[in-house]
Amino acid sequence: MTVPLAGAQGGGGRTPLDVSALGARIRLTFDDDLDDATVDAIRASWQGARLRFDEAIEPDDTISVTAALEPEALSETLTVRVTLAALGRGSGEMLMFHACGVADPDGRVVAFVGPSGRGKTTLSRALGAERGYVSDETIALSTDLAVVPYRKPLSVVRDGRPKEQVSPDAAGLKPVPDAPLTLTALVLITRDAEHPAPSIEQVAFPEAIAELAPQMSYLAELPRPLQTLAEMCDRIGGVVRLTYPDASTVPPIVPELLDHTRVHEEWEPAAVDGENPEFDLSAVTDAIRCGDRVIVLAQRWVHVLDGIAPTIWDSLRAGRGLDEVVDDVIAEFGRPADGDPRSLVVAALDQLVEAGMLSPKA
Repeated sequence: MTVPLAGAQGGGGRTPLDVSALGARIRLTFDDDLDDATVDAIRASWQGARLRFDEAIEPDDTISVTAALEPEALSETLTVRVTLAALGRGSGEMLMFHACGVADPDGRVVAFVGPSGRGKTTLSRALGAERGYVSDETIALSTDLAVVPYRKPLSVVRDGRPKEQVSPDAAGLKPVPDAPLTLTALVLITRDAEHPAPSIEQVAFPEAIAELAPQMSYLAELPRPLQTLAEMCDRIGGVVRLTYPDASTVPPIVPELLDHTRVHEEWEPAAVDGENPEFDLSAVTDAIRCGDRVIVLAQRWVHVLDGIAPTIWDSLRAGRGLDEVVDDVIAEFGRPADGDPRSLVVAALDQLVEAGMLSPKA
């Protein structure tokens, strides 16, 4: 929601601050109840993403900054508000990963994906001292792999206090190169203090999708979400996992990550073809088949189906009822040595129902 400006200077007498966040122009307006030191600290922390203010340019969103919190908490909360506003603007258009990233001089970007607490900000500081700092929190890109930098303040953890917001320049990080930024490597990170040295391994596509999906914002809002993600992964030659003991050990292996062996994995769409006479499949947003497994996005959750479940899914999406599904499973796997095939299929269907992927029709 955009808050209208009260004149060219915003709600008070101070010039608003425009920042670039994932390609969006976010305008910060400062109320009169804020002291100058707090406003100056906010401006300094956002120096890496600052845009030239021009009242003739309409921002994509406006955030009013008030003295509702003490200064340190206010700065941390503001970073969150700007990020959420930017993510909302990118919904349905960009792939947005909970990741940090750096770029080499040619504009090739390596993104390190992981949940909170995995050490992305620490990793950003170690990597950004040698390569262009893109973001410590969110990597956003279009379907053609073009990356939009988000040079927000780094959120540095402090014991018992709000995270300190430090500008990239103040942290000694390098600017992005004067070249188009393109995603070249997508890396799932695992920090293990007992690991002797950094190691890189290829991640099979179904496992990669299952780990990437929870670390994405607005995945379900993308057109053909899983297919869009699969196409991206295929274009960059797959996803790798980096296990490392300490952030200081990672900078030397960035070239190896950027030039990792490209792997192509076959996949095909496996979305619902039409109505099923006995089951409601409307909860499923998208699905793809990769080898003998099917990946399904339903109610914003990703499920990887194996065993007899992929055959059941293919039958259901083709509009086949229970009896025909049983026939398809028998044709694929043969009759079980023990047990009734119908009972096995019904048990598997019950699991799909419990997972929220489908429901029986009345």
